[in-house]
Amino acid sequence: MSRLSIPPAYTAASQQPLATLPLPAQLNLWLQGSRCCVEVGQRVLKHQLLAEADSEFGVALHAPTSGHIRAIGPLPQALPDAPLLDGLQLQPDGQDEALPLQADTDWPALSPLALAIRLQDMGVMGQHGPLLPLAWAAAAPPLALLIINAVENEPFLQADSMLLREQAAAVAEAMTMLGRILQPVRLVLAIQQEQGAAINALRSLAANQCWQLEVIQAPYPAGDDAPLLQSLARPEESSNSLCLPLAGVYAAGRAILHGEPCISRIVTVSGAVGQPQNILALLGSPVADLLACAGLPSQQHAIVHGGGLRGFALPDTTIGIHQHSHCLLALAAQAELIAQPCVRCGDCASICPSQLQPQELYWHCSEQQLEQAQHWRLADCSQCGLCSAVCPSQLPLLETFRQTSQQLLLAEQQQSATDAARQRHRFRQFRLERDKQEKAQRLAERAAQQAAKLAQQAATAPSQSTTPTASAADKQAAIAAAMTRAAQRQQQRPDAAASVSSSERDAAIAANRQATIDAAMARAAARKAAQDAAKAAAAETSADSSEQAGLNQQQQALIQAAMQRANAQKAAAASNSPAAMDEDKKALIAAAMARAAAQKAARDAGEQEK
Repeated sequence: MSRLSIPPAYTAASQQPLATLPLPAQLNLWLQGSRCCVEVGQRVLKHQLLAEADSEFGVALHAPTSGHIRAIGPLPQALPDAPLLDGLQLQPDGQDEALPLQADTDWPALSPLALAIRLQDMGVMGQHGPLLPLAWAAAAPPLALLIINAVENEPFLQADSMLLREQAAAVAEAMTMLGRILQPVRLVLAIQQEQGAAINALRSLAANQCWQLEVIQAPYPAGDDAPLLQSLARPEESSNSLCLPLAGVYAAGRAILHGEPCISRIVTVSGAVGQPQNILALLGSPVADLLACAGLPSQQHAIVHGGGLRGFALPDTTIGIHQHSHCLLALAAQAELIAQPCVRCGDCASICPSQLQPQELYWHCSEQQLEQAQHWRLADCSQCGLCSAVCPSQLPLLETFRQTSQQLLLAEQQQSATDAARQRHRFRQFRLERDKQEKAQRLAERAAQQAAKLAQQAATAPSQSTTPTASAADKQAAIAAAMTRAAQRQQQRPDAAASVSSSERDAAIAANRQATIDAAMARAAARKAAQDAAKAAAAETSADSSEQAGLNQQQQALIQAAMQRANAQKAAAASNSPAAMDEDKKALIAAAMARAAAQKAARDAGEQEK
């Protein structure tokens, strides 16, 4: 940036009445931390909401006039280095058709937080976001001192002075509203002694009010918030104080008491223009239109946004103004000056209001040593520009400090975004692990329920299946015993006894007894097999062991049958009589039936176990 010469008559704009800028052909509006809620080609009305705040530090945007949305996207802004930020282009239609305004009739009942949110929705800005910080309003601490800052001690600034001259009653009304809602112990309007016309306009309004007028006389930069609080706050008020800009307080009064969103502001246009003056312009008005309204003779000038010390050059005059655009300067540019090495004169350190060492800070910032720059208290620099104004070596101190501060801010934002992304990733991993554990727990509970159900069925099934099996075995044994008894009665008949000898009768009786014994043994074996099957089902043994038990029972039944068959054969061989042969056949039949009953009991026990 080239060195700019500052004319001495920097208060020339205050000598002219307030002018109103004609409606521009296009408005370039800045989306100040807000989310656009209109579309390209849409027609909007005056006061209509164009974008709503989507963060703690954003403010809403409203249409300054009626027209059509021509574009939405990155636009150059009136900020240092003119970065591209999101914005929209509004083409006025000249009709100025507006929505009806709705004032808050119940504003005395608003809480500090409700007031802060309402002002944010109406687009009222402070120094760094909404007029009332939302975090402060949510905490609602007791407010000891509220300062309305109307001090303008930087060269060329006259916008607040013109606002007090033209709208003194509206400013007083807005301060009364804030005092009633925020309820500070002390409410002060700070103004500079050189603002004589504004002081005269306020003296008659300050009588019998909840606020008081404080006229201060202090050199630049005493109008900054920190020095102003230090000079006006009492010791007990230092920790519970708040400082608000005058333009924001006036906009708050219009928003709450009249329902009018913030769509315009007063801008001081001075320097090498034909007629320096203060101009009331719509937000988004191009800088070129304001310079033309002030009579800029040619475009061969450097256009500076801001005061004579803190201002920065604009690369393009099509940039639209915003709520912080309080001054525009057209200054004659000198030849580009080459910075010389620092001579260590110490002028920058002696004039610094923050008591820094600008020469050391400049060296670290030039070498991109950001940590060392932070160590040398770069964050405490108010960027007043006094060090650059007094430096004999023409070092770009202010520009270097400003760029480094932006780099640190960008790095902090990137780190915050990285931390947020890391937290989101960790939360996602935690959520996935939690879902996995919950799924495993649900499957385990379902498996346990199924196992308990199967165990309950297995416990009740043997009692239902074993009893019929045992009953069937008893029936078969009873049938065999009955047949044996019938055979004995047959042997006891007289005709049968007469036809055989005594020895043969004795052998038959012995065979019958042996058959009876064998039948009893078969019946006992069947009962034992049924009991063993019931015990095996109740103990929930494995399928292999159950099958082996069934095989063992079957083998036992086969052994018993073989023994019965051998005894029957032995008896038949001893007697060789027809009656004995009949008894042998009956014994074989009884043994076969007992064996069949044992086999059936074993099969039923095995199936039940499976």
